[in-house]
Amino acid sequence: MGAARLLWIVGLGVLLSGCALIDAREQFARMGGACVISGTVGPAVVEPAGSGPYVVVVFREPDGAGRVPEAVDHVLSAHGGRWFFALEPGIYTVVAFRDDAGDGLHPAGAPVQRLSGGEPLECGPGVRLSGLDIPVAGEDRLAHAIDLAPLRGRQDTDAAGPAALGRVTAYGEIVHLSDPRFDRAVARGSQWRPLDFVLAGHAGVYFLEPYDPERTPVLFIHGMNGSPRDFTTLLEQLDRDRYQPWFFYYASGLPLRSSAAYLAQIVEELEVRHNVEQLPVVAHSMGGLIALGFLQERAQRAATVPQLITLATPWGGHERAQQGVERSPVVIPVWRDMAVGSGYLETLFAEPALDATQLHLLFGYQRGEGAARATADGVVSLVSVLHPPAQQAATSVFGVPATHEGILSHPMTLERVTQLLEAP
Repeated sequence: MGAARLLWIVGLGVLLSGCALIDAREQFARMGGACVISGTVGPAVVEPAGSGPYVVVVFREPDGAGRVPEAVDHVLSAHGGRWFFALEPGIYTVVAFRDDAGDGLHPAGAPVQRLSGGEPLECGPGVRLSGLDIPVAGEDRLAHAIDLAPLRGRQDTDAAGPAALGRVTAYGEIVHLSDPRFDRAVARGSQWRPLDFVLAGHAGVYFLEPYDPERTPVLFIHGMNGSPRDFTTLLEQLDRDRYQPWFFYYASGLPLRSSAAYLAQIVEELEVRHNVEQLPVVAHSMGGLIALGFLQERAQRAATVPQLITLATPWGGHERAQQGVERSPVVIPVWRDMAVGSGYLETLFAEPALDATQLHLLFGYQRGEGAARATADGVVSLVSVLHPPAQQAATSVFGVPATHEGILSHPMTLERVTQLLEAP
């Protein structure tokens, strides 16, 4: 299915008991036991434009004296900005350096900046170490070399060593849309079992072909319980001589801010790695909410986002999400964000994010048989999809006589998206 219907998600979720809710309770309990370390990185003094990129590396402290620490994960930032690590509980050290060569290699003795003077960080179950800033002045040295090249790729998901989010994330892995990871059952299960989804190596950004510097990437973001496969018809109309599709695949049950921050960190590495200058975004349903949060997370951008094109996005939230929060014995975190008036929704247009981006709203107005009368497209109400702050921020608003899922393949949508992408 495209992005699964919100009515199904929340309405059925409120009534569900047994396995699904037991799974969800256990999943979120385990996720709460992770260790998270976060902060910012940047130059210690003002540097010329184009300086960077910066690399932040987290090392697990070795068991024995004299042993080389293990590089567990890293973050690549074009000009500095936010970073975070989600890790197995343990004792870690964090260093940062400027990767002038852009190859992820740092020889022994080369300058680095140690976080907190190199003091080990004890990060136990459920601990959140935040606000850790690293002004890179290159005051320190490491006795060992850093080689980050092998860290990326799903081939590392079964490797020995501590679990880390970066080790189970797809960073431009090349796939086909028929890949079993994109099956409906896998996508739906990501709401109730998001940790299993992530640890299985499903989450991340996927390519359909090797990166081509002569073509502009377009980032596609699916909706709740959806997958990259939802955009199959749109891809048939995409000018593949001019554009190349990227897809963000994420667990639908996670908080929207977490998904937005995760996407920003993945995309910035890909942009730096491939020297990307522009990245238009096309998002369906809840994916539009993640997309705008993604723009907010990009405090210092590696590439411009000229257009954010959203299809049937519930900018004002969904009443059924609030019902789920109030009635379900286990509350899925995304329901809180999708509830009308949620803290996440309130921040979307309160913080600047669209200064360099045109927002184009497409919405459906065909309910389909058996749909609730309060909805415009069978899932989302007109009040939500045409939320006044969204309209005020939008460059254009365009209606399509289609259902919530049908908008993904309607000829008017295909023509409109093509026109917007090709506009100067």
